[in-house]
Amino acid sequence: MKSIGLARLAPVMALALAALGLAGCGDPSGGTSPGGRDTIKLAIGSPSWNAGYATLAVSEARGYFAKENLDVEVLLFPSGTQVAQQVVSGKVDVGLMTPEPVAIGRTKGADLTYFAQYWTRWIYSLKVPQGSGIASVADLEGKRVGVTAVASSGATFARTALKMQGLDPNSIKLVPIGAGAEQLDAIKSGKVDALALWDTQYQIVENKGVKLQPLPVPGTENLFGGGLAVRKGDLKDERDLMVRLGRAFAEGVVFAQADPEAAVRDLWKLHPETKGTGAAADSEQALDEQVKVLKVRLDGMNVAPGEGERWGEIDPAGVTATITFAATAGLIDKEFPAADIFTNDLMPEINKFSYDDVRAAAKKTS
Repeated sequence: MKSIGLARLAPVMALALAALGLAGCGDPSGGTSPGGRDTIKLAIGSPSWNAGYATLAVSEARGYFAKENLDVEVLLFPSGTQVAQQVVSGKVDVGLMTPEPVAIGRTKGADLTYFAQYWTRWIYSLKVPQGSGIASVADLEGKRVGVTAVASSGATFARTALKMQGLDPNSIKLVPIGAGAEQLDAIKSGKVDALALWDTQYQIVENKGVKLQPLPVPGTENLFGGGLAVRKGDLKDERDLMVRLGRAFAEGVVFAQADPEAAVRDLWKLHPETKGTGAAADSEQALDEQVKVLKVRLDGMNVAPGEGERWGEIDPAGVTATITFAATAGLIDKEFPAADIFTNDLMPEINKFSYDDVRAAAKKTS
């Protein structure tokens, strides 16, 4: 397939290649903590803690990691590509990442595989302010699209959306709007006509009173969102360790689904900076806004009563569709079998815990 915007994707590709160059050069990150627990370094692609990752705080605060005899150190990195780089190099044990760097790595010789899903769907999408008059991807031609950075995955998604509709991906102007106050100002002032962000980021924007509506991108409805990934060799050698990590992770998700308010408070306790400052930080509105962000992340994780109680299972069709999308986007040169980058083999063991017991523990906090 013809690639699009490869010059703009250069930073992503460079990081992926750098990751391959580091393979095998890092010090092993495992071991045992002073308390006798197995240590794990877990990398996530986020510049800061936010309510979307409150489930991890729950796993720590409620003792689910400790119950599995784990001491988990969570390390933050600005992008999923850098997370993949850390995993491939052996600097960290496990990465929580979206699919692009894993797919790129597969075509460049990096042997990463997912063993549990975290994002149940592709987290990037296009949205426009209500009443903008933009009703389809075709209407974006000649428009200004706000992205966190020109080299972001959201920017790649915007260009690919046009490509998939047979339109010129370079007909839009990508406007970097960062995050926080700068982002809100760009949207409210009309500096941009549309947005190419991700699920929780949209909720943060809408929490501030900005009304948005989705801009459908046909063919992207069922893409795989990503999850916990490791080197294949590490998964083989440390299977039990990954099962225990996955189980503790799943229990945190189930607890958060049952009592999202308590989950956010666990996040505030472990990472006080996420609460904010001043009187507003202690308000019910602050809690409500962050609970909304968490619920966006929990949506579709299949852990609520009656949803099957099978956290983390990966849909092969979704992975296949995402690989095709990556080829269309020019991130990879050719498609490959979905089974090359995921396995569901650990699912029965990861989900071997009492969902009812975790929910009961959550109810006691209410």
